[in-house]
Amino acid sequence: MPFIPRFKTCHFRLENGGIMNNIIVLSLHILTGVAMNLPINISISFYALLLLGSSCKANSSDIATTILPSSNQETTALPDFLAIRDVRAKKQEFFEYLLPLIRQSNLAVLAERTRVLALKTDIENGVTLDKQSLAFLGGISSRYRVSAGSDLLTQINQLIIKVDAVPESLVLAQAANESGWGTSRFARKANNLFGVWCFKPGCGLAPRYRDKGLKHEVARYDSVGEGIDAYIHNINTQPAYINLRSIRAKTRNNEKVMNGLALAEGLVHYSARGYDYVREIQQLIRVNKLNEFNQPV
Repeated sequence: MPFIPRFKTCHFRLENGGIMNNIIVLSLHILTGVAMNLPINISISFYALLLLGSSCKANSSDIATTILPSSNQETTALPDFLAIRDVRAKKQEFFEYLLPLIRQSNLAVLAERTRVLALKTDIENGVTLDKQSLAFLGGISSRYRVSAGSDLLTQINQLIIKVDAVPESLVLAQAANESGWGTSRFARKANNLFGVWCFKPGCGLAPRYRDKGLKHEVARYDSVGEGIDAYIHNINTQPAYINLRSIRAKTRNNEKVMNGLALAEGLVHYSARGYDYVREIQQLIRVNKLNEFNQPV
């Protein structure tokens, strides 16, 4: 269960909105690349089409101030991993089930990142942003906890650090660790594979063993995909993971594929176990060769 000293891990109910615009922007970038004979990430193109067919379910009864667009509403229930006795078979089914959901969540984030990068290019080229662009910038800055200022370029540069994908290897390793390979009570009954906490009464499931005086619950989600969306948003916004985001930004600057082993170093505050937890996540990535699942982004 993640423990974040001094910071609360918020539970975000997901709301529909903005995804279609982002996919249109992403599709335009794909088509532009094709027209200019530039190398295109085929997986991104495929998942853009996949996302167009996905449905987004809104829940207006519990929407936090920071709202994350829902991108990931799979229809298949979490498999009964308790019934799978063979360890190798359980791992394989776990990875095969989660991988497309993780990539779908990342795709939605990358679509927004594409639009933010386009705005940066416009500003650097002296283009004055129109009302629609400014409204988008204000909305995404609020969701990603970036302060609006007079210097739009600084604001956008801060967004670029936060609005980014989380490597598949890291998500898979944490999901396996936190949910006991999909067998935990929170995974089965709350679609929460990451032990994310919430603090509003009734927002989730109460832990059976909770220290005296603590009132947190483990967040409940309508789907596993929604839980993945919220987990990635927490990684991208919580102050506790600023080091992870810094490592990720440096990785991008060096034009390398994101490495879950490297980014795991930024998870020291995810658990009360600190660096022991980090080493455990890294060991999961190594033993299961999870970095092989990482895609260029």
